[in-house]
Amino acid sequence: MATTWSRRGILAERGWGLIVSLLLIPAILGTNLIYDGLNHGPNRIFLESPLDRALPVVPIFAIPYVSLIPYIGVSLLAFLFLRVRVYRSAAITMIIVWFISYAFYCFLQSYIARPAITGTDPFSGIIRSIYASDHPYNDFPSLHTSLSTIIAIQWWRVDRRVGIAATIWTVLIVMSTVLVKQHYLADVAGGLVLAGGVSWVVIRATRG
Repeated sequence: MATTWSRRGILAERGWGLIVSLLLIPAILGTNLIYDGLNHGPNRIFLESPLDRALPVVPIFAIPYVSLIPYIGVSLLAFLFLRVRVYRSAAITMIIVWFISYAFYCFLQSYIARPAITGTDPFSGIIRSIYASDHPYNDFPSLHTSLSTIIAIQWWRVDRRVGIAATIWTVLIVMSTVLVKQHYLADVAGGLVLAGGVSWVVIRATRG
């Protein structure tokens, strides 16, 4: 199995496949950097619902929330070395989703009213750090939701057993977005639709 997978990784790539795979690395990093430049008002929409107001802050969910970047990074590295076509599919999907989301942040900016976090436990401290490093904008659609969902979808293509674990962790990340009050439920719905739709298009187009 390891030998078969290694033959599908980047070490077995040649020509344009290798070039594209390598170019996608700075493309991902560069696209991610655009986020901070858009993370400001004024907002055009405010999507809080009565259910959003009823949901409590659950500080322990700060852990899955801050896990997004390592979750994506480890997954993309695994795809790169084990299933490079899946890596390209995931990377292209993420970049498209980023730019669609950025269009919303430019022209239909959203805002979330975040509560004061007064707890003295370590998880509450993490939430305060999240709030301090991320302005309450760039909410719809939720990138935490869409990017983690893309990773889960791609893991299902690689290995169903890993896909189950990835799906469980993705669900926790998605739940965390509303339980640490970084997103509203509408943001989550938008992220899920965006991730599912773009993944379907890219997978069909690349046949990875």
